[in-house]
Amino acid sequence: MGKDYQYSPLLRFAEILSIGLFLLFFLLLNGRIFSLIPTLSGIFWIILSLGLGAYLSADFVSGLVHFLADNFGDEHTPLFGHTFIRAFREHHNDPLDITRHDFIETNGANCIVSLPVLIPVYLWTPFESIWGWSLALFIGWLLFYIFLTNQFHKWAHMESPPLAILWLQRKKLILSRSHHQTHHIPPFDTYYCITAGWLNPILHKIRFFPILKKIVHKCFPKLSVIGT
Repeated sequence: MGKDYQYSPLLRFAEILSIGLFLLFFLLLNGRIFSLIPTLSGIFWIILSLGLGAYLSADFVSGLVHFLADNFGDEHTPLFGHTFIRAFREHHNDPLDITRHDFIETNGANCIVSLPVLIPVYLWTPFESIWGWSLALFIGWLLFYIFLTNQFHKWAHMESPPLAILWLQRKKLILSRSHHQTHHIPPFDTYYCITAGWLNPILHKIRFFPILKKIVHKCFPKLSVIGT
């Protein structure tokens, strides 16, 4: 695909398969969830709260993964180096590269890491209990928002995204171009969250990631850290 790294046919196949399986199990999971809605007063608000909580959690997870990939390890790190760390590091050198990725390359990796969670939730969650049902809904939608994260990130780098996406960005419902540009100011050490970006100002104000960086470096001094 014209890349300077090995985007192999095997990886391409794995990403296609993972996206297909992710969407299949997400639909199956929601089929079970919404066929077993508990008869509780205020259930609509419970569903809304769980959905919003999942969206905020996805924003936080995106920031945490982004922070770790930007600051620790390298492209030779087992399991995550080639697929995740390399991509985040190269993204700073060529921020528009993500806009040249097709749907599969943009979203495949997130599906690969989500399936080991999504499938067990579908197979083994006790949906009959309110806690099991709530957990399945929360995790299912959390993983779905994580699935969408790289797509939101890609749209935030496009000069002319689709009009519907531009509207969502202007309403601050998903990551916007102007908001995300804060992260791309050297030394690229803030505003890591890339789902909606809602948590970025809060995490920046409390210095969450600088403090976390010091903690990780103290606990794992041999782990390579950018900028230290």
